[in-house]
Amino acid sequence: MKNDYSQHFVDTGERPQNFIRDSNMQDRFEEYPQLRNLFRLKDELISIRATPPFYLQANLESFDLRSLGTLFDVVLIDPPWEEYYNRTAHMTTFHTEGVKPYWSFEEIEKLPIASITAAPAFVFLWVGSGGEALDLGRHLFTTWGFTRSEDIVWVKTNKENSRANLNATREKNSTFIRTKEHCLLGRKGTVRRKTDAHFIHANVDTDVLISDEPDLGSLRKPEELYHIIEHFCLGRRRLELFGEDHNIRPGWVTIGNKLSSSNWDPDV
Repeated sequence: MKNDYSQHFVDTGERPQNFIRDSNMQDRFEEYPQLRNLFRLKDELISIRATPPFYLQANLESFDLRSLGTLFDVVLIDPPWEEYYNRTAHMTTFHTEGVKPYWSFEEIEKLPIASITAAPAFVFLWVGSGGEALDLGRHLFTTWGFTRSEDIVWVKTNKENSRANLNATREKNSTFIRTKEHCLLGRKGTVRRKTDAHFIHANVDTDVLISDEPDLGSLRKPEELYHIIEHFCLGRRRLELFGEDHNIRPGWVTIGNKLSSSNWDPDV
């Protein structure tokens, strides 16, 4: 019997990617014990070497990132793209009065990423579902002095509630229902696998994330991306911009205006 996952989606709202086997981190390497052991060892080392989590409630429109006094090895950025706003523009619950709903490309471009990153360094930049922001992300890398290296794709499943976001994900200018998002990886400087094994560990993870889509209005991204970053880049100076409380993580500095408190101490 031939499975027709596309027709099943039409009938039930369950996305075809819901049926991909061993998509979660716990089960993915059950049949590959050497890889499973490698990940266990890497995670243990990362945990031992991680600094306590630091976080700073700040408005990135006015806060000068250069005042942190640190050159970072990795920067993770999830800007408030207009696409994000358009998804929930009709839902006042998810918009805070007095808080800017989205940033323009020019405003994102002004972030001084070149001035706060070491060489070499990496930027992981979320750019939405593959519309205009995907091209704008590449332009941002050029402005910041980075070269695009990879495109990590988050394939969104809807196992928990197949009908909840069905109509909301139908964008008026899109032919299809968008069920994925892109995270571009940019590189600053030169790194080579043979000579820079102290800084990078390439070809450990895949470039595809498969996990359930969050509730409508949430911009939360898969936690697995942190594991990909930490497994790949061994540098310990990690910064996340536009973070929220759920993004606070050992080994990272998290900055954003939606954080509920701060513990940042530049002298630590």
